[in-house]
Amino acid sequence: MMMMNKPNWRLLATAAVVSAALTACGGDDGNDGNSGEDGRPGGEPATSVSTLNLKVTDASFSNGLPVFTLLATNEDDEAVVGLQGLKVNVAQLLPAGHQVVGDPTKWQFAGDDSRNGAAEIVDQKNGYYTVTFTSLDKAQLDPNFTRRLNIVSPAGTLIDGTTEVPNGQASFDYNAAGAAADYTRNIVATDSCAACHGEGNGIHHGSYVEPETCATCHDGLKAEGGRTNRSFAVLVHDVHKVAAAEDADGHIQYPTELSSCNVCHETSAPAEELAITEWGNWSAVPSKENCASCHADNNHIMEQADSSRCASCHTAEGTGVVKGTIDAHLGEWNDAAEVISQWGSDVEMAYFADTDTTTVTVSITDANGQKLAADQVLPQIKRIEVLTNLGPNYPVLSYGAGSHLDAVSNGELANNTTIVDGSFVLPITGLPYGAEGTDADTAFSFVGLAACSKGNAIVACADVADPDNTDNYTGMKANMAFVTKSGFTPSKRHTDSLEFSKCEGCHNDNWQIHKGYHSGFVMTEQVAHDEEGKVIGLDGCVTCHTPDGTYAFNNNGAWEQKLHVVHGDKNIINDCTQCHTSFNLNAFAKKGPINTGAGANPYADGLYGTPITATCASCHSYPSAIDHMTGGTFGNGVYDVDKADAQLAVSAENCFVCHAPDVADHSNVKF
Repeated sequence: MMMMNKPNWRLLATAAVVSAALTACGGDDGNDGNSGEDGRPGGEPATSVSTLNLKVTDASFSNGLPVFTLLATNEDDEAVVGLQGLKVNVAQLLPAGHQVVGDPTKWQFAGDDSRNGAAEIVDQKNGYYTVTFTSLDKAQLDPNFTRRLNIVSPAGTLIDGTTEVPNGQASFDYNAAGAAADYTRNIVATDSCAACHGEGNGIHHGSYVEPETCATCHDGLKAEGGRTNRSFAVLVHDVHKVAAAEDADGHIQYPTELSSCNVCHETSAPAEELAITEWGNWSAVPSKENCASCHADNNHIMEQADSSRCASCHTAEGTGVVKGTIDAHLGEWNDAAEVISQWGSDVEMAYFADTDTTTVTVSITDANGQKLAADQVLPQIKRIEVLTNLGPNYPVLSYGAGSHLDAVSNGELANNTTIVDGSFVLPITGLPYGAEGTDADTAFSFVGLAACSKGNAIVACADVADPDNTDNYTGMKANMAFVTKSGFTPSKRHTDSLEFSKCEGCHNDNWQIHKGYHSGFVMTEQVAHDEEGKVIGLDGCVTCHTPDGTYAFNNNGAWEQKLHVVHGDKNIINDCTQCHTSFNLNAFAKKGPINTGAGANPYADGLYGTPITATCASCHSYPSAIDHMTGGTFGNGVYDVDKADAQLAVSAENCFVCHAPDVADHSNVKF
């Protein structure tokens, strides 16, 4: 089954160019370029550089030390002259079993062009830079091992001191003859990291953006002349394990369950479709060091003297006695994915004036979208959870006052739910609709569905020992519906400025959000957009994440703030384009005061801010920013005031008189 395939086209392109270039080893990059010498960019040097492209055009060796040529061009294939601060790392790949049988391949840092060796870098003034090493003092290069050159050009300016240039990076692997490597070790694609950390954003030292660079230095061989004490695999597992830890309430904080290895590791076949050909190395070559980085409390692992016995039992596919490493790490994820794929839902709402009742009708569908009889699937349903609010753009019911009802609980009907024409019908009374045509004239329900499950099968809840145990049920695809009391067209929230695929890229497409406290909301591409292109998952979250906040009101629970706060706390946000495709500034016209997280209780003495100020303060919470937004002359917003006072100030907030934020530069101003 294709589980997660995120091809890194930059790596594919670079690999093709480097392979051809290194095979020739003659200095011809195979590109006619602009007018000038064959194969060279020619023409005038670039006067602006939005994108810095680096590639090696030939490589050779002098006394066993690297000699190579680097080509630097901009987005228009113009030569980039005057790069400063080029850093070149050199490493070699220790083969499997380099110390004892069972050792996986491992990069060994050999040195670089400055502190740990000596190299002459010459700018040829035509886009080409020649690099000649005269010594490396961290490790001696073995002619039988794959070597790696890793080049980093830090963001800054060219030698003229004014022309700005972004970060550029290139890595390639080669053999002792200067040709393409016979074997290598690339297990994680840059795109996998970028899904969470952002495209082109320096994760470490402000410049390093590719895992090849990280693995080159973080070799874990410091005692043997290497660079660091912890290998890249151990370091990354440890860092993400901490980030994915549960809080005091048992909630996964970020970004997803630690067991979802495929968020980072491509785990798909056939291998020829993958940019990372060594994607399966982690599962085929288990080692004490790497396994212990996650399973630090496993006595069996820790009592092993080395890795010599690991692969004899722990194979990728399993031995029939011992579970395979792929199934052990991804089995639960695969089982959940299969369960989730079996059911969907259709949701409708209706309003009946004679009884002032709103009904929510939920139909369960199979994998082909065909309706399943409600009485037949009822015993297998752990929960149908219906969350209802009024006013999609500015929900009027607070977290405690909103309608939160189960239509089904542990295989039984609940809260006066009936089965009508094969669907579940839940009546909701007493919703305080707003005036005709207003935002609050619209009621909306976010519906969560969970099925009792064993392995990859949906089962009757009576057949599991404890249906309330989260191991015994699976959160399914979420859905939602709208209705108006007046009969007018429903109001809907503007969320199409967010790219939902980017949420999936970091969280994976089977993440059962809030499973346990809620049914577990799964929002995949299959149900992510309705006929008008709205993102159902992000629309639905505001039923609870209201302007008043949630039960965690002192944690910026309003939806306008929550995403910024959570992602900011985890140091994920680098720029707005990681999530946004555009901004809809007009949406603020439909909003009112937002709880700022101050005060002991949002329903009694909570403090509020005007909508633009409160939203911006979710990132820009430092005093000078708040002062600017609430300074009277600028912004006219208010912050940390009583709700009534904030409401009076909403119409006076005028941030967009000066500010014109867009996703490329949210600090844009109009003059």
